[in-house]
Order: sequence, then C-alpha cells, then structure tokens
Amino acid sequence: MEKMLKKLFIILAILCIPVGFFIEHEHVVFFWHKIPSIEAIFGILGAFLLIVATVILASFAQKKEDFYD
Repeated sequence: MEKMLKKLFIILAILCIPVGFFIEHEHVVFFWHKIPSIEAIFGILGAFLLIVATVILASFAQKKEDFYD
C-alpha cells in the first residue's frame, strides 16, 4: 500500500508541471511568476533538498551503539 501511494504521489507531482503551462496568471507581481510551473518545480526541488539535508544531518546526529556503556 505504501509503495502504491508513493508512486501515486510521484505521478501526481510530475503531472503538476505540464498543467502549469495551460494556466495563465492574470496578475504577475514577481518576474518568476511568468515562468510556467515554477511553483511546482520549486516545491519538488525544495522537498528533495529538505530530505537530503535531513539524511545528512541525521548521519552526524546519530550516536554509536555503545554510547551509554
């Protein structure tokens, strides 16, 4: 079940990017809002970087098995 949900999430996240090309932004405040699907791309990259940073920090924060001996 977990693998199926993970695959479904990845498929839906990837499908968000082409959908952004069909949505027109009426009021653009910042220049990057003119780029189609930038919010989806930024969100996917941000989530990936958070996961990588967590794995790296967790490797430094782990205590050895005999820490309390």
